[in-house]
Amino acid sequence: MGAKQFYTKFREIFERLEKEQDEVIAEVAEWAADAIACDRFVLVFGTGHSAIPAMDVYPRIGSYPGWLPIHELCTSYIATVLGNQGLRQAMFLEKVDGFGKLVLENYRLDPRDIMIVISNSGVNTMGIEIALEVKKQGLKTVAITSLEHSRASRSYHKTGKRLFEVCDRTLDTCMPQGDALVEIQGLPYKVAAASSIAGSLVLQALAAETALKLAERGKSLPVFPSHNAKMSPEEEEAVEAMVSAVLAEHARRTAGFYQ
Repeated sequence: MGAKQFYTKFREIFERLEKEQDEVIAEVAEWAADAIACDRFVLVFGTGHSAIPAMDVYPRIGSYPGWLPIHELCTSYIATVLGNQGLRQAMFLEKVDGFGKLVLENYRLDPRDIMIVISNSGVNTMGIEIALEVKKQGLKTVAITSLEHSRASRSYHKTGKRLFEVCDRTLDTCMPQGDALVEIQGLPYKVAAASSIAGSLVLQALAAETALKLAERGKSLPVFPSHNAKMSPEEEEAVEAMVSAVLAEHARRTAGFYQ
């Protein structure tokens, strides 16, 4: 059964993540808590499907201000497949030298920020370039990538380096080479990719650990609440107030950030 194969394979990945990545998550969470506690940002970037974990971490239910995904539509929105905003364009642009640097010109970065770059392969130019450029500005950098896949792959960046080779720390998604998990007889390649799920798991674990470290420091932040449930009028009022608090805090933190 294809579904059972997928569950079995991903359960192995989940168990490896829990066992192997705790120490790095704890260290990066300290960095993230440092940034958020001093009103700076945990920036998150990815192209293609690696943009999905970035979008998943903030803003959404259970998230809190201080996280700031960078979404470049032309390299992350590929739902049309062909035509305008097509897959060919996105795959081309993420390999273009200078494009990552250009995107960063929109932001007033600070050495107290940290940058998380997500890339399953860790070989495309844009993510590597973003990591290298922010390091020049003094930011700590974190890769979320598949070490197995990346070590077996060739970088498209002009330095020849892969993402895990340029970042200060690496969170390994523990994904196998090739991303897809399930072999189906009669099909030429495996199906059912899981790197986006693994990347989201890693980021949500990091967000939880960061929240814990902020709380231990006595730092309180508004949290985006669940709002699509049956509630009393009093509960609805409290939820609406918390949503407004999240948005107000985000606005306060981002004031003057864009240029």
